[in-house]
Parts: sequence; structure tokens; C-alpha cells
Amino acid sequence: MSLSIVNWNVQYATPRSWRTPEILSRIDRREPEIVCLTETHDELLARGGYAICSREDYGYGVQKYRRKVLLWSREPWEQVDDLGMDSMPPGRFVSGVTQTSVGEVAVVGICIPWSGSRAEARRGAERRRRWQDHEEYLAGLSEILGRVEARRLIVMGDFNQRIGQGSRAPRALRLALQEAFEPNLRIVTADLAFQGRKSIDHIALSGDWAVDSVDAISNIHGDRKLSDHFGVAADVSVRQLG
Repeated sequence: MSLSIVNWNVQYATPRSWRTPEILSRIDRREPEIVCLTETHDELLARGGYAICSREDYGYGVQKYRRKVLLWSREPWEQVDDLGMDSMPPGRFVSGVTQTSVGEVAVVGICIPWSGSRAEARRGAERRRRWQDHEEYLAGLSEILGRVEARRLIVMGDFNQRIGQGSRAPRALRLALQEAFEPNLRIVTADLAFQGRKSIDHIALSGDWAVDSVDAISNIHGDRKLSDHFGVAADVSVRQLG
């Protein structure tokens, strides 16, 4: 039995946006049981399931309904955490446990700050160097993932890094991202690209998952874009461990 999951940065599409019906249609075609949206509206996936969100204050002033991360499941969520760690840049983390067709699954949704991110609301007028928020987020995420013992774990969202060739991140942060996930999690979208552009939105899986397929969801609609990111999707199944 296969579990379908979708991850997409929808560039703050709202329920009334011209983009939304087509975005939702492309998600629905995958028949996902779990969806992660980043840079989204908290009611974009209000129908037919259950959503949990990161906190609304992500460092640029609160904008009502906007969330950096949203997780959706067909079934209710338990053990919800919308903080992660207090040391991490705020409003970019949410996790929970939900039931699926393959059993209980733990999911972590993340939106790692981009290189120029400034979390002014939490840090006041403190001057921030490029990549500093990114670095601090990875440090906190590494600690969180290092103590997670859950089986059937999925971590997904906007990593704001291309993996391998084409990465613009400093070498130290490329290594920090790698070390945060290894050895317990594999980023299965590391080589995924669409129209020659490698993804910065990723899906990482614990070792008890087998990957049936990974592919891109087009962000092109006629002569316009649905988002400045293309979506990523995967079908996974539970690996029989010896």
C-alpha cells in the first residue's frame, strides 16, 4: 500500500486568489493523504481534512491568515508542536502525528529562512548577517531531529537550499543541512528538478520508508505562474525491515 504526499510553497495564495483553484486541482490529482504547504493561507486547505499551522509571527510583523508552514491530513492530528525550539527563528515549524492508510505517521513541516531573512520582531534592531537565521534554524532543527525516535517520520517543507550541484549556500551550511538529516533521514528530492531548476522544497524520510516515485508538480498555468516554486510529490510505502 502506498502513501501519497505533496509539498508546495504556494507564495501566499489565498482562498480567493485566481491561482488557488488550479493549485488545489493539481494537489487533488495526487490524492494525497498528507500535504505540506509553505508560505500559505491558513484556510487554503480547510475542506475535507485537518490542518495544523506554525505560529503566525514569523519575524516580519503579523499578517492575518498568513502562515509559513501548514500541514494537512485526512485524519486528525495529535502531539502537535508549533514551536520546535525557542532558539529557532519563530513561526517556521509545526509537527504532529496522524493516522494514514499505512498506520501512524509523524510529520515535521519546516520553512528554513532564506539567506536574507531577518526576524526583526524577535530580535529588535540587532544587525543580522546574511544566512544567520538560516544557520540558527538548522542548529535547532538538528537538535530536534537528533532526538526524534519516531518511526515512519516525514520531514518536508521549504529548505531554501538546493542539494548538491547548484547550491548557493555557503559550504558550512550545506554541511549543516546534511548533518541535520543524516544518518536517520534521507532527502529523497535532492536531485529533483523542473524545467532545469533544482528544487529547494524537499521531502526527507526515515529509513523505514521505501520510495515508489518522486516527481514535480508544474507551477506553470498558460502564460502565468501559480507560484514562484514548483511543487514536489512522492508516493512512499512502508519498508519491511528485517
